Amino acid sequence: MTNNSTLVLFGARGNLSRIKLIPGLFHLDESGKLANEMKIVSVGRQNISQDEWENEIRDMLKKKFDGKYDLEVFNRFIKRNIYHATLPDDPNAFKKFAKLLREDNRFPKNFAFFLSVRPSDFAKIVGQLAAENLLNEDGYWRRVLIEKPFGTNLQSAIELQKSISKHLNEKQIYRIDHYLGKSALQNILWTRFANSILEPIWNKNYIDHIQITNHETLGVGERTQFYDATGALRDMTQSHLLQMLALTTMEKPKSFSPDDIRTEKIKLLKSIKAIPINEINKHAFRGQYKSGVIEKEGHVKGYLEELENTKSVVETYAAIRLHIDNPRWKNIPIYLRTAKRLDQSGTFISVKFKNKQNDKKLNSNNWFVFNIQPKESTYFEIQTKIPGLNDSDLRTTKLEGMNRLDFDEKIDAYETLMLDLLEGNQSRFLHIDEVKAAWSLIDPIIKYWSENKEKVHQYEAGTDDPKESKIIFENKDQFWREGN
Repeated sequence: MTNNSTLVLFGARGNLSRIKLIPGLFHLDESGKLANEMKIVSVGRQNISQDEWENEIRDMLKKKFDGKYDLEVFNRFIKRNIYHATLPDDPNAFKKFAKLLREDNRFPKNFAFFLSVRPSDFAKIVGQLAAENLLNEDGYWRRVLIEKPFGTNLQSAIELQKSISKHLNEKQIYRIDHYLGKSALQNILWTRFANSILEPIWNKNYIDHIQITNHETLGVGERTQFYDATGALRDMTQSHLLQMLALTTMEKPKSFSPDDIRTEKIKLLKSIKAIPINEINKHAFRGQYKSGVIEKEGHVKGYLEELENTKSVVETYAAIRLHIDNPRWKNIPIYLRTAKRLDQSGTFISVKFKNKQNDKKLNSNNWFVFNIQPKESTYFEIQTKIPGLNDSDLRTTKLEGMNRLDFDEKIDAYETLMLDLLEGNQSRFLHIDEVKAAWSLIDPIIKYWSENKEKVHQYEAGTDDPKESKIIFENKDQFWREGN
């Protein structure tokens, strides 16, 4: 159970809050994870009454839980929730807000601020909180959670950090990547380091290459303008995929404390070799989906049709090859891909082992796979003999263990991260050095692609990976592993 505290949700009436945050906090309350006196202050820009806000919460929970939730918990949860309006045309809005938090005895004085707002508002809100002395840790803790993205490139990330670090130290800043709240990602570390069988073979001597994949059947949808300003590489690779890479390849931390885990992640990310500008076309591939057929959707438009701009060079498919310059992984290629409108959806990490056999009949086609979603599992593929008289007939056998069983506690990634925020656990949040290292790797590719106005490769929606993406692979027998 958390300590008594006040959680302040900026952007409380936004989509993320409605779908994830408020229902997630209700589930934490239902699970007995919230302290008895903990309060939630929902801050919005609209002047609505407390009764109206409580009715909105009721509607959120009905949609999330299909009308099935514990009324006793609901009554307790409602008592925790207070709505406060900071009207955009009120110059004293933050003064009134600060007075409420400081003087109202309902609110515990440990404050956690969750900024579910536009990235352009991050620094502004932090500055306003600081101006009202709401960030000073004078006997109580103060924490600020900042939603993704933290900057749109390296320079903007540095500038944002400069703005907020005037008022906050690193221990107070919680930069979110919601993927790190997924139990399947957390399991990567424990699978690696709690099983001594893996450590001797988890290196360049035994591993041929690693693939880190996120692909989906969904398109951009109604987010065309946002997506065209972002692209797949900036949206997914810079954050989620590089974090998955770090967890898969980092060295064992001295302990599993938040600081030690983040220290090893930072070391790993800083050891990734930058792609030379003159070799980007050999290390990176991009594409855009064109019209095609998606199962359960039927015929769908292409990206340029949805955008209504035939000149866009923004990628919906991004694949890159990276190398880690350290003794464990030297010269081992790591392939990252993210895509929309492929023939299947899934997020997984595939580790391909080398064929160490001299006899070609004994081709050791071994894979170790972390399935992140839609199912959570870990499995190993080995070669076994097919029963019968032919002694050389082999087949691939999957040894799979489900990481989530029916009776396991179900907790959403955002629930995990909100609980971490309230408990002061930063291990699943990004250090500024992680952010800068990631942007340093991705920025040159984004810049090169944005300046290169040649038509982007078109792949048909509902098909598998474009064969043209093979250009980034080092060996002719390497290509994308299909979904699991």
